Amino acid sequence: MTEMKLIPRKEVEEKYTWDMTLLYKTDEDFKASLENIKKEILDFKATYEGKLTDHATLDTAIKKYEELYEEYYKLSHYAELPMAVDRFNDNVVQNVTLFEDVSTLWAGNLSFFDTELVELDEQFIKDFVKNYRPDLEYYFEKIVQEKKHTLSKEAEQVIANYESLPGYFNLYEVTKHEDMQFDSFEANGKTFENSFVLYENLHEMDNDTEVRRNAAKSFYKTLNAYKNTSANEYISQIKKEKMLATMRGYDSVIDYLLAAQDGNRELYDRQIRTLMTDLAPHIRRYIKLLAREHKIEDMQFADCKINLDPDFEVDMTIDESRSYLKKALGVLGEDYVKMIDESYDKRWTDFPQNIGKSTGGFCATVPNVAGFILLSWTGKMNEVFVLAHELGHAYHFMSTGKHQTMLNNDCPLYFVEAPSTCNEVIVSNYLLKTNTDARFKRWVISNMISRTYFHNMVTHYLEAVYQDRIYKMVDNNEMLTADVLSEVKRNVMEEFFGDSLVVNEGAELTWMRQPHYYMGLYPYTYSAGLTIGTAIANKIDNDSSYADTWLNVLSKGSSMSALDLSKLAGCDVSTDEPLKEAIAYVGHLVDELYNLTDELNK
Repeated sequence: MTEMKLIPRKEVEEKYTWDMTLLYKTDEDFKASLENIKKEILDFKATYEGKLTDHATLDTAIKKYEELYEEYYKLSHYAELPMAVDRFNDNVVQNVTLFEDVSTLWAGNLSFFDTELVELDEQFIKDFVKNYRPDLEYYFEKIVQEKKHTLSKEAEQVIANYESLPGYFNLYEVTKHEDMQFDSFEANGKTFENSFVLYENLHEMDNDTEVRRNAAKSFYKTLNAYKNTSANEYISQIKKEKMLATMRGYDSVIDYLLAAQDGNRELYDRQIRTLMTDLAPHIRRYIKLLAREHKIEDMQFADCKINLDPDFEVDMTIDESRSYLKKALGVLGEDYVKMIDESYDKRWTDFPQNIGKSTGGFCATVPNVAGFILLSWTGKMNEVFVLAHELGHAYHFMSTGKHQTMLNNDCPLYFVEAPSTCNEVIVSNYLLKTNTDARFKRWVISNMISRTYFHNMVTHYLEAVYQDRIYKMVDNNEMLTADVLSEVKRNVMEEFFGDSLVVNEGAELTWMRQPHYYMGLYPYTYSAGLTIGTAIANKIDNDSSYADTWLNVLSKGSSMSALDLSKLAGCDVSTDEPLKEAIAYVGHLVDELYNLTDELNK
């Protein structure tokens, strides 16, 4: 086992941290921009409120709003990203505090713009789009759809002011990263430190059963001590969402959240239903193979993140990862490779593990600046898959920023994880093509299942099913407590995993581990994205020229619906065929693992 000790942020190597000076050279520049945008916000309100009555004025207002929004976007990332890596730094906290003042000013003074756009006559909008902004056709289609759910200007301003305040997600982050302290644990006569990062990035995947299970006991012991606080934070969040859904005329909070993320209820329900019935059997077979090869007779949820081959691992340095990614993703073209080099040369990625850093990984892209990636590098090859995933987001939104205006600088959430998960499959396909060793191939395929498919199509899917059931309880005004949340989570896990494992004590608290529950219906989009990503990656694997089609789709931002983006990419998710094909592909990978394992065991 690799031993790891978290160090203070000031002790990490700067060359492996992200460079915030890409946004503003100094804090003084940041503060100067904050003061300037305050004036610009008030000027915009004075100039355009109640005056969007002719096409020329509307056109000028939209261009000015986009200009303001782009600067606001930069400010928000400069203030908030450092909190993800150094939350105990007073200067970082101060910058967040300064930005919150601007955030409140923005919400209170610019909410009128969205409301007045919704109030515009439909024919007026059609003529404007045709003659001035054809690129915003889909943007205004969504505005027209929002008419029946939009409240008065005064009410919308109150809601905007309220939502600009630090919310329940902030409380969750404070509880998780500032209050929770994990006990060290003993295993094999040694003492090991534990934390959120150490457990999720190291101990949970340790091939030593004693280390893994004792780490789990320590981890869930702390979670249990904070379950009522965390439940209060989460229940308050979903009750707020239910209140807003009711105010806007939605019968179901699920429909309200889907509308907010440009979602489709039919696609959502299909994803929730089909993976439980069709994917679960393949994952159960995979877990039974893990248990067989590790000789674990009482397989537990705490054991399901281990490597199939306990004696085979591929180490990887940060510097080596660049070469691997350029070769693997080179099939996507010269511009993609240039972006990978730029991400290293200009320090887009924050690699170190340190005290005060958030768990997991993400990419936050600022148009025409950088795709800021958060990782906690462990020195293992599977981190290359994580980095490939986040670089998929980076290229997607850098391309959107290059080809679209700020009002289209987004993406329907059903589609958003497609570029990232597609990259993971492309990397796997590259590794399988370039190495014929049976043991290495087994490692690649097992990593595909345990990292790409288990993480995106199982972990996040189980979050989605849990959310679906909790939101339906909220719609029915049923009682929610920490114990109820845990019971629902346990039931979902037991239903999916069946007889392949036992949900060990404490694992029902897994609902406390993920921040996604504070992001609407985000979890189900991972399996949706991977459905599209699998289809596209295998198309590119069969015909490299298809990469051009894919890159064109990645330039469209939110100028099209998820359905239309997928169709443009050659993956029609209006039918269940792509989902069925992705699930069948997982089954094929599991079959390959059994065949390779039986061959190696001869």
